[in-house]
Amino acid sequence: MECHNNRLKEFKMCTKLKELNGLTPEDILNKYWNPKRNTYPIDIAKILYQMKIRVLPYDFSKYDDDNLENRILGAMIADETDLALLYRNSETKNRNRYTLAHELAHCCLAHLEEESMPYIELRHDGSVTDTREIEANIFAGELLIPITELRGVLSMEYLNTLPQVTDLAKKFAVSTNVMKERLRHLKIPYIDEYGCKIFCLE
Repeated sequence: MECHNNRLKEFKMCTKLKELNGLTPEDILNKYWNPKRNTYPIDIAKILYQMKIRVLPYDFSKYDDDNLENRILGAMIADETDLALLYRNSETKNRNRYTLAHELAHCCLAHLEEESMPYIELRHDGSVTDTREIEANIFAGELLIPITELRGVLSMEYLNTLPQVTDLAKKFAVSTNVMKERLRHLKIPYIDEYGCKIFCLE
């Protein structure tokens, strides 16, 4: 996907990205996951396969620097006609699921500019302050932990008690940090991994 500066203006947005632009997590789940829903954990690999998006493991370790808190976890690469999502081959399955959902989010949230083609987007470790990265994280949470399925679990198993974040994380095959952030975003109280009651009132 090499590109010389004098050719840059000739590129237009990737055709696959045009198809994805504007899709919401609900759109994706209803069309590519299970129309009857209430099935979890969400199989992001199956969804991406049905969306005809290539998914590839990759050894990003050769690009790591001394700052191990800022390692590359994944990438989205697009040119005029092709789109691929890459994930770090040494990470856990759950972390790679989230990385793929995060990269898909960038494709759907209109975060890409036509003049940036061909485009490479990298996902790193570390704190997130960029608005687009925050939006992609929220999108990934909505895709992997859909509100309908989450509320179904809460009403059936935690009607009279606070949910255990570790239990919910296992059910949806995400890390406890991802589940905490999802619950915080939805302002749903929970019991954390240390047994403390967390009330998300902010």
